[in-house]
Amino acid sequence: MLGSGKPDCDIGSSPTLFSKGAGTAATGRLRFCANARALGYANMKLGRRLVLGHDRFSVQSVRQAIVGAVLLTVQAVGAMAQFDPNVLAESARQAMAERRFGEAAEIYAELASKFQNEPTLLANLGMALHFSARDTEAIQPLQEAALALPSSFPAHFALGASLSRLGRHAEAVAPLRKSTQINPQHPFAHVLLAEALEAVGEHSHAAGVWQDLGDLDATSPYAYAGLVRCNEELAADAIDQLRQRDPESSYMLRFLGQTKLAARQYPSALYLFRSALERQPGVRAVHEAVASVYEGAGQPEWARIERQKAASLPELDCAAAQSADCNFAAGRFDLAPSMAADSSSSDLFWAARSHASLAEQSFEKLASLPESIEKLTLVADIFASQGQYSSAADACRRALEIGQGSGELERQLAELLYLAKRIEEARPLLERFYRSDPEDPRWAAMLGNLLAQEQEYEKAVPMLQSSLALPGAPATVRLDLGRSYLALDQPDEALPHLQASLDLDTDGSIHYQLAQACQRLGMREQAREALAQYQALDARKRQQTEAGASLEITPPE
Repeated sequence: MLGSGKPDCDIGSSPTLFSKGAGTAATGRLRFCANARALGYANMKLGRRLVLGHDRFSVQSVRQAIVGAVLLTVQAVGAMAQFDPNVLAESARQAMAERRFGEAAEIYAELASKFQNEPTLLANLGMALHFSARDTEAIQPLQEAALALPSSFPAHFALGASLSRLGRHAEAVAPLRKSTQINPQHPFAHVLLAEALEAVGEHSHAAGVWQDLGDLDATSPYAYAGLVRCNEELAADAIDQLRQRDPESSYMLRFLGQTKLAARQYPSALYLFRSALERQPGVRAVHEAVASVYEGAGQPEWARIERQKAASLPELDCAAAQSADCNFAAGRFDLAPSMAADSSSSDLFWAARSHASLAEQSFEKLASLPESIEKLTLVADIFASQGQYSSAADACRRALEIGQGSGELERQLAELLYLAKRIEEARPLLERFYRSDPEDPRWAAMLGNLLAQEQEYEKAVPMLQSSLALPGAPATVRLDLGRSYLALDQPDEALPHLQASLDLDTDGSIHYQLAQACQRLGMREQAREALAQYQALDARKRQQTEAGASLEITPPE
């Protein structure tokens, strides 16, 4: 008989999705939760998150609930003798349990057409469409179900998940937030809500949701990786505001000095800290930072002198008030000043330092977790986002070893090895995927670039052309084509590609090659303009290089 009043796919019942062993059928009552790979939430490339080679959100099995309206019985539809809703409901349940979502969707659609405006049927139909990757069709029934069933976790969760997968993240936030309110113990709801908030730039709120997930499951690598991303974004936002508002302030110079010190660029760090002291003398923390520079540069005696200067200055008075610098000194990074239009330079500085420290703490927690595919792919993604491609490739390779091979993860490894300039390791993988994925422009682009670097221009051109002919070809393909054609003395072919690549020029080299192409084609005025641009960019680069080279580690002043 129809009558439970609950949608079949009750995704809200399992708090163990992130735990080892999840994936077995519950005794007596089957439960189901679509895994991340099936839903497409782990579709990550470089610059986004890496594709997981493992189903972290593994199959849980469907909670067996009877579909239909509480008030509707078989006797109520006596005129439909040939139509047995109980049989159809059972067929739909079985199809969902066996992951035949398309078939389940057709059955639920038939039921919904017979019993219109029944919200549980609409919820089941919407979820079956969602799990069939028919998200556009799923939205309307899920919206109607969520409106009629305000306390239904599955309806709100599936609605938010469908909107997210369609890229409608701003719309997804409300139903996903509602799903976490209905079932605050469900980790996957927190994951999707945090990702939606990140996608719309709400990094502060997203960090709060990732923290909730970490509180819910202290072993979740997703929580710590999310906190790394959000806090890095918040630190960057604070510095951007400070740079726009007060670029020559002592606070800006101090922050830049800290980044140079962390990168062990000691002469630059010393210059920046001393410049900060010129603008704001007598700051104890800056003298201590200078001492750290000396220690890193192997000058312990100079460091001792600088620490004596620091010790002669008054300490922070944190007894009377909890200022931003006091909170930072005490390690209370979670009390970072909020960022607003009227934030002071001091608040922006301490917000940036605090969020950077929170990101570092979160990464340390992520790195301390036991080795797993999930942890390693997230670590690889963080390294890649910071331009540490070799470290990212090493993490990705370890994930592959644990997972005993994964096509998507191997593709990420190939790309990371290429970006890390570990060519001997990358080339066999690039060649394999060039053969197996002829519709993916990345492989031909990377192989063409390698051929061009090896001055195999005649081989590089057809490879690069094949990449350019495909949708989504990297912007660098046209640059490599322009340079290859120019090397083959085909300036007419090189010209449009070099012109299209000018936005990539940071050192003047592309403008110089464009000037060469124009000169060979008799386009003298265009050649002069391109050459002037080259000279300006080249002069700026040389000035920066010379300024950096002139910096030295000098004794305390």
